[in-house]
Amino acid sequence: MAQAVGHPILEALTASYNSAATLRATLASAWNDNRIPVLLVDDGSTDGSAEDAERHEGVRVLRQRNAGPSVARNRAILESQADFVLFLDSDDLLAPGYRAAFETALAANPEADVFICGMQIIDEDGRPIETSAAPSLRPTPFLSVLNAETVPTNGIIVRRTLFSHSGLFRPDLHHAEDLDLWLRLAAASPRWVRMDHTLAVYRRRQGSLSRNGPAMWRGVRQVVDAAVRLPIGEPGPRRAAGRKILASYANWLYWTAVDSPLREHACASFAGGLRELAQLPPRFWPMALRHAIVGSFRQRLSND
Repeated sequence: MAQAVGHPILEALTASYNSAATLRATLASAWNDNRIPVLLVDDGSTDGSAEDAERHEGVRVLRQRNAGPSVARNRAILESQADFVLFLDSDDLLAPGYRAAFETALAANPEADVFICGMQIIDEDGRPIETSAAPSLRPTPFLSVLNAETVPTNGIIVRRTLFSHSGLFRPDLHHAEDLDLWLRLAAASPRWVRMDHTLAVYRRRQGSLSRNGPAMWRGVRQVVDAAVRLPIGEPGPRRAAGRKILASYANWLYWTAVDSPLREHACASFAGGLRELAQLPPRFWPMALRHAIVGSFRQRLSND
């Protein structure tokens, strides 16, 4: 095995648990396609995926007892020696050209702390579903992320020293823990750069954590409530948080009530959504429902 050694400029950090079905393609997308070394923290797998990773060129494997993805990611951050790190989930991919685009952006913006890119969503068989552009970063990175502009986990590259100011992933959060960290990173540094490329590939799988609509909604609400209290001195964070809450609710309502793999749960999910909606101030109800209806209608048009 050819391990990543020395002091790389960029390293992919992967937290893996029983990921044998997808891990090989994930690692190949980093090392074979981009020559990005991988630091993989195996979170107590029992399916042989850790042994497979140890045989993969360009991959360094650390093992631990099962403690959850946030703990595994945090260990990877602390163990990495790279100048910059990205987070590559064990079922996601990096598009060819990822490293080249980053190096070009870094050369043009050597003082930047964070780089972001767009995302391609694929299904379990690798078929494209939709494409999401990188956040605009306007008017500021913090407000851009807070305003529901999606930052995919593998679409953000962070200067490793910035974590000493922002902190790490919160192990007590089981949903929206990535959003929580992105907001704290944006609060710690406004030096973000938008790469105008679609380089992060996200595999949407039935049963994955991010498909748990009600729990995700509650996690987002908790994170946003904490974010508006961050002492960053930027204007309008509460208004931005309100838009984030509404957009997150609309997105949750769409995926739980419309997306075909979840239709069997639609009635129960919709009832839960109404209960969640009731917790918002009444003046937000029409806007939230309008977001949901318009978003679903546009999605149907794009699929026809």
